[in-house]
Amino acid sequence: MKNIFKQIISDFHNEQLKVIKNRNLKIPLNTGKIISIIWPRRSGKSYYLYWVINELINSWVNKKKIIFINFEDERINIEWKDLQLLIDSYLELYNNIDLKDCYFFFDEIQNISWWEKFVRRIYDNWLENIFITWSNAKLLSKEIATSLRWRSLNYELLPLSFKEFLNFKWEKLNFYTTKNKAKILNLQREFITWWWFPEIINYSKDLKIKTLQEYFDVMLYNDIIERYKIKNVIVLKQFVKQLLQSTTSEYSINKIWNNLKSLGLKFDKNDLYNFVEYLDTIYFSKSVSKYEYSLNKQTKKKIYLFDNWFLNAISFNFSDNYWKLLENIVFIELYRKYSENVFFLKNWSETDFIINKKENIVFQVCYDLNEENYDREVKWCLDWMNKFNIDNSILITFEQEKNIEIKWKIIKVIPFYKWVLK
Repeated sequence: MKNIFKQIISDFHNEQLKVIKNRNLKIPLNTGKIISIIWPRRSGKSYYLYWVINELINSWVNKKKIIFINFEDERINIEWKDLQLLIDSYLELYNNIDLKDCYFFFDEIQNISWWEKFVRRIYDNWLENIFITWSNAKLLSKEIATSLRWRSLNYELLPLSFKEFLNFKWEKLNFYTTKNKAKILNLQREFITWWWFPEIINYSKDLKIKTLQEYFDVMLYNDIIERYKIKNVIVLKQFVKQLLQSTTSEYSINKIWNNLKSLGLKFDKNDLYNFVEYLDTIYFSKSVSKYEYSLNKQTKKKIYLFDNWFLNAISFNFSDNYWKLLENIVFIELYRKYSENVFFLKNWSETDFIINKKENIVFQVCYDLNEENYDREVKWCLDWMNKFNIDNSILITFEQEKNIEIKWKIIKVIPFYKWVLK
């Protein structure tokens, strides 16, 4: 096994690294903590790791001090007690290098049982810079923290943001010119309709659909049915279909339960609550709570998806309902920045999002602000601005832009691309 490790290490040190596009996620490179990166399937993890390694090399770290091991390599057929051979192999290749100066990247190391014992030991005794990456389908964030006994800092790598999407498209546009504005609106529509996994950027429409369909099947069967040993697959499929219908809206487990029972399906109601949690853990969907001062009252939920494509190609054709696609993608951008601090508002008025961090920030999404909805959208924003005693709110549209000023309060109307790029 030593010879195999030596070959893998040497091949990596002698290969030419790919030129990788920049991603928005920035992880610290010298914290003295174990850095763990978790991602949904096909979000570009391998390319991101190469980008991090390039960053190290560009900061004058000798490539021989960087060790990258992909534990999905079929040549690595070992148990946890044999992991020490990796360290021994490296030291035999480079006996003049101090391990404390090295950067170890362990990709999918959870494939090795009891891997955490090995990582904790080498971290406590020798290594200061360990990067561990894994798919959420195999290990969850809370499991990572427990396994590493809180020695780690966890980061999420999501599929492409709009800024990253433009970067991958080689588009650097000054959106203030008329010609470029038309182009960026077309790119924005493309992005909102599909959302983006890096792999499909340059695929034809047919190939995109086929590839994304396979993503969905793998997420459903491998990440949920196999991982959680789901026996009633028909109920799960019907539940997912019902949930997709509720995207960007409040959903009711009771209502879905009654609908499924009317189809003659027999199952435990608690299974549906479990399904919601499973879908959250694999980054298929995210349940967002209604904002309440008391946590006990945060029982009402809206559902959002981590990929707009599921709306278009798995459930129903929402291509004409761009308002729903836009709201869903705005949520993803807010989640990317604020994580669990995103809520929705609803009492006498309804507003799409509020960010409850150090201060309240109200966001409303309206694809097209027109005569029919203008008064309603403005009123909703003002109601909540008055309730929280704030002077500004943000109303995100597809392309409209202006400031609405009413009694010293400002509603900033801004197109999605400007909001997210700024």
